[in-house]
Amino acid sequence: MAGGKKAPEPEPVPAEPEPTGSRWKKQKPPEPPPEPEPPQPTGSREKNRKSPNHRLNLSHRNPQDRGGKNPPEPPPALPIAKHQKKQKTRNCGLYKATFYSNIGSFLFGIAVGWTAATEKSVMDRSFYKFHTSPGEWSAVCNMLTLGAALWCIPVGLMARSCGCKRTILIQAVPNTLGWFIIVFAQSVTMLYLGRFILGMCGGAHSVVVPIYLAEISTAKKRGAMVVLYQGACICGVFYSFAMSVFVEMWIFHVVTLALLPLLFLQILMPETPGYYVDRGKIGEAEETLRWLRGKKYNPRREIDHLAGHETYSEQDARQGPLRGFKFKKIRRSLARCLALAVFQKLCGALIFIFFGQQLMNCLRIHHIYLSVVCLAVALGCLACFLLVDRLGRRPLLILSTVVIFFVSAFLGLYFKIWMSSDFPVLSWTALVCIALFMGAHMVGLGTLFWVLNVELIVRYMRPVGCSLILTCNWLTAVFVLCWYSGHEMKCQPYLFMLFAIIALMSLLFCMVYIPETKLLSSEKIQERLGGIMNRPTAVTFTSSSDTSL
Repeated sequence: MAGGKKAPEPEPVPAEPEPTGSRWKKQKPPEPPPEPEPPQPTGSREKNRKSPNHRLNLSHRNPQDRGGKNPPEPPPALPIAKHQKKQKTRNCGLYKATFYSNIGSFLFGIAVGWTAATEKSVMDRSFYKFHTSPGEWSAVCNMLTLGAALWCIPVGLMARSCGCKRTILIQAVPNTLGWFIIVFAQSVTMLYLGRFILGMCGGAHSVVVPIYLAEISTAKKRGAMVVLYQGACICGVFYSFAMSVFVEMWIFHVVTLALLPLLFLQILMPETPGYYVDRGKIGEAEETLRWLRGKKYNPRREIDHLAGHETYSEQDARQGPLRGFKFKKIRRSLARCLALAVFQKLCGALIFIFFGQQLMNCLRIHHIYLSVVCLAVALGCLACFLLVDRLGRRPLLILSTVVIFFVSAFLGLYFKIWMSSDFPVLSWTALVCIALFMGAHMVGLGTLFWVLNVELIVRYMRPVGCSLILTCNWLTAVFVLCWYSGHEMKCQPYLFMLFAIIALMSLLFCMVYIPETKLLSSEKIQERLGGIMNRPTAVTFTSSSDTSL
């Protein structure tokens, strides 16, 4: 430099003092945000249980940063069906709806028992002024089942479009008309017409009433409520038998006509919740559930289940009445119900109901002792009502068919060997065996058919599927009555041996192809329909009303 002077060096910029303290350490690049935790169960226990990291949000860090120890694993969550708080329900509304819907079933039971109760009066011309031949009377008996068979499919389509309540209410008009024709008949043709109309009403109730009872009931009471349909029919048969024994026929008819106004009570029963949910009327569905379960009942969970959890078959079934049959599981369940329908009518109980007095005459026993058989039927139906939701469907089916097999075989041997003897104790032995036969039939297939017919079919297919099954059921009844009336087999041993063979076939079929449906939703029942002996693949007890009391 000139002059020997050095240029002044620029003063260094003083560095900022490094802050002290742990808060001002060199910052690390920001960590990625923690992944969202899976939703926790909403039960009361899980709500009150705090996370082990509730003070500091350390759930996203590596466990090795906290001393190399893995955190303790939380206890496993309890099953949903167990830890959720059960709602308290009052089933008063359910019982009232069951009573209202079964009024028509009771009147149909009166029509079923009318032939056996009035046969002597009609054939002796003590009530009607016209003469009735044995062949014409047999046709009068068959008209009831024929009308039921021909009216089932139209009623199924009607229930699908109009709902169960409206379909049941519509039957009040032909029911009243049929009884008036029967009471004031002036010819055999009028008896044919009246019986056919009453059979139509009975077929309609056999399709719609079990569906209605199954859809308004909780899973814990579903079996017992559907059993009450058969109980109402049996009460009607008992009514006919009692009136024929203690009063004259005209009093019987007058009291029956006085019972017809009870049909107007059916206006008070609600429509099924599923009917409203399928049509988007959620408010009406909530009101119906509160009417059935109690005013304090929260219906949201049940409605959510009805609105969702649809399988592919159920979605197709909603589009058309026959589209669901293209799925294998629906066809499989339909085939099994059809087999049950045939076995129920072929097992022989129908003959004891329609031709009970003829069998008593064959046994040389006064018809007043039919009360023993009626008592057995009542006890069997009561036992089924009390045990169906406790023991399940399969144990009762298997036990009852075993009893029917042995009793039928014994009756066949009895009529083969001992019928020619004059010992009265042998007749009483046969009467006790017939009572055991009818009681076992009521405990098992005679009553549980109506339960399984509804439970094995998915909800959207029930109106159409059950109508097809009941058509087969009533056509089988027509065949049995026509065949029995056309053959002189009143006390032939081969008849009871045939009943034993049918009971054995029913036993094997129930053991192999009928699953247990107690407390199961429709989805879980469909899962059990596959495989030999119906072993479940994945069974959990969660459905719309499975946890309801």
